[in-house]
Amino acid sequence: MQFAWGYPFMTCPPVDDFLSAESMTELARAAEANGFGAAYVTEHPAPAEKWRQTGGHDALDPFVALAFAAAATTELRLLTNLTVVPYRNPFLLAKSVATLDRLSGGRVILGLGTGYLKGEYHALGVDFEERNALFDEAVHVMKLAWSGEPVTYEGLHFSARDITSQPTPATTPHPPMWLGGNSKLTRRRIAQWGQGWLALPNPRGLAARRRSPPLETTDELRQMLADIHEQAAAAGRTDPIDVMYMSFEGGAPGSGEWNPQQHLESLHDLADAGVTWVAANASGRTRAETLDNMARYHQDIISQIAP
Repeated sequence: MQFAWGYPFMTCPPVDDFLSAESMTELARAAEANGFGAAYVTEHPAPAEKWRQTGGHDALDPFVALAFAAAATTELRLLTNLTVVPYRNPFLLAKSVATLDRLSGGRVILGLGTGYLKGEYHALGVDFEERNALFDEAVHVMKLAWSGEPVTYEGLHFSARDITSQPTPATTPHPPMWLGGNSKLTRRRIAQWGQGWLALPNPRGLAARRRSPPLETTDELRQMLADIHEQAAAAGRTDPIDVMYMSFEGGAPGSGEWNPQQHLESLHDLADAGVTWVAANASGRTRAETLDNMARYHQDIISQIAP
């Protein structure tokens, strides 16, 4: 089991202490030093104010932010968790991914999704009802672009004729692609071609808003993962599929409710269910608090679990 650490940018408005190159580089180095295998950044380029004020959050540009993390580290994986594929032309997205992967020495994990905020789609000039068609088209075109060979493709909203995209990613044939969300369609895509699943902890009260099925218990996770493996086997796949999930059992380091033993027990249950990566709840309200909580999580949890 490996651990991923999320940059603490999940509030509205953002905390000034996290809005600097020094913060990103210091925290990325600390994540690597404390045994986290990856750092991740989410994406919301144009969220609606109503969503922000009712439980939403702001976000950095994932590729710019992760480039700073890459420059400050040597082994830390760089995870977009997740980038909303239909927001971008697939050639532009392929270029961003290839550039980050090449300059980081092959450390990108590309977390992908279709998103769920209609207002954000409208602000970016993308048809929300086309999101699944655009997603599938983009994945196909990005794979073609990453080959480094000339591409001719007639898309829904673009026409590419003999287009070559260089440099190619350092990872061949391309960085691993992990898909986020719990829907049947997402699970089918993972089974057919995805290298990982960003399973979404999703209380029933938020499921409709997020446009993704609820996922609250380990048993529900097992059922969804069994569905993925059954479909993968039917498709003739034998390669492993990574699964990332978050445990809220035992609270969070730095809080009065923190119970490392309870958290460890929940992680063993998740590993038994097939989870290979844990999105660790090891953040804080300030940079100093985050550094302390990462160190505590390493001491209490990561050092107790062999990769």
